[in-house]
Amino acid sequence: MQTKNGIVVMKFGGTSVQDSESITNVINIVKSNPLKKVVVVSAISKATTALENIARFAADKNTAEAEKLLSEIINRHHVIIDTLVTDSALKQVAAEKIISYEREITELVKGLSIINELSLRILDAFRVFGELMSSNVIYYSMKNSGLDVELIDSREIIKTNNDFSRAYPNFELSQLNADKKVKPLLDKKKIVLAQGFMGSTEEGISTTMGRESSDFSAAIYGSLVDADEIQIWTDVDGVLTCDPNVISNALKLSEISFKEMEELSNFGAKVLHKNSVKPALKKDIPIKILNSKNTSSTGTLVSSKLSYPEHVKSVTYKKNIIVLRVKPKESLNQFIFWEMMLNILSRHKPQIDILISSNNALIIVIAESAYTKIHYDELKNEFDEISDCEIVKDKVLITLVGSDLGTISNFEQSIFICNPGIKAESIIYGFNPHSFSLLVNSGECDKVLCNLHKQFFEGHTSDNGLFRKLNKNEEKSIA
Repeated sequence: MQTKNGIVVMKFGGTSVQDSESITNVINIVKSNPLKKVVVVSAISKATTALENIARFAADKNTAEAEKLLSEIINRHHVIIDTLVTDSALKQVAAEKIISYEREITELVKGLSIINELSLRILDAFRVFGELMSSNVIYYSMKNSGLDVELIDSREIIKTNNDFSRAYPNFELSQLNADKKVKPLLDKKKIVLAQGFMGSTEEGISTTMGRESSDFSAAIYGSLVDADEIQIWTDVDGVLTCDPNVISNALKLSEISFKEMEELSNFGAKVLHKNSVKPALKKDIPIKILNSKNTSSTGTLVSSKLSYPEHVKSVTYKKNIIVLRVKPKESLNQFIFWEMMLNILSRHKPQIDILISSNNALIIVIAESAYTKIHYDELKNEFDEISDCEIVKDKVLITLVGSDLGTISNFEQSIFICNPGIKAESIIYGFNPHSFSLLVNSGECDKVLCNLHKQFFEGHTSDNGLFRKLNKNEEKSIA
């Protein structure tokens, strides 16, 4: 890797820091890199879900279950400290910090059981403790192993809006904070350890940026410190041609462009958070996706470079898709209808994947999410006032991602020839030439994915350098 500032951002996800053995592996990976480093860590595996459940138990006044679950997650952190922090003074400080976090969470549980109303703001207040606790045990484990590391609080660096559970950063304010608090540490050649997933409003209220957004945090830090590379260390060898849980012979990509990766993440791929590309693309910082469980893997490089034009790179999917078919009432002026429709959507804030318009009808494709679930009955009632509206559930959005798809010979024909009898409700080219989507019934998902993968990828192994077969012992994950 060529360097300009000699800085790398290394992000480690929940499965990479899930226990003592995994954290030891992370420390060894960090030690092996000679560059100045910002290390971004997630909560230990399943901790965020546990904290969300603690909050829900508290809101339901089931404090006994909340306390039981809290005790379990606290004990997991103490076990890591007892195993990895052998220095008695460091061990005591690390354990006391976890105990202080336990007290804070307990107070939140008591308060929430009284008000009995779980808002997204309160949920974020619970969620951030996952990263706070994991970074604490990793920090003292790193110090115990001899690393010159400084722990910072991402809430003091990454400032966001107040759209709780899916907050977006204010890059100008965050840059000022990074210039003041992060860059001086790097200049001293300190390893900077930070939490992913979380930030805070200008007023200091804790926020989170969405599930799996530690990738996004790493990209933000990469942008703020002008890193040479952003490394996403996960439990899969890189970007794959499909979900290997569906396609057992999925292939690994050696590289993919920013634009293609952005489309892939937007349409369902879990290997990289959908917002991660934006800050990296803006400053042209390459992202390397690597496997912390298989450090010999070369991974996948995500960059501005496009070495393989006119190629399908991957096929991905989103389940739990809701389709709104909307036909404006004749009494409404077209522009009044659009204004009213946008007002409805802005109130409910669904995750809109695709919006297709014609002269007299509209199709809105929405991804249902338990993380920020909207009330579809209320949404339909509001649309019924301005339109004839039908909501269709149980759909799947299947998307082929690549470059210059429209120029690939017989591209559309190949899709339907390999899927005889499959009726796609809608066929959508993306705004750019990087995606082509089909809306199908959920029962047809696996069959369509298998047919598409066979058509576009099987037989296309490492002969051109883009695709590589996975070893059977490599862990499965979402493409």
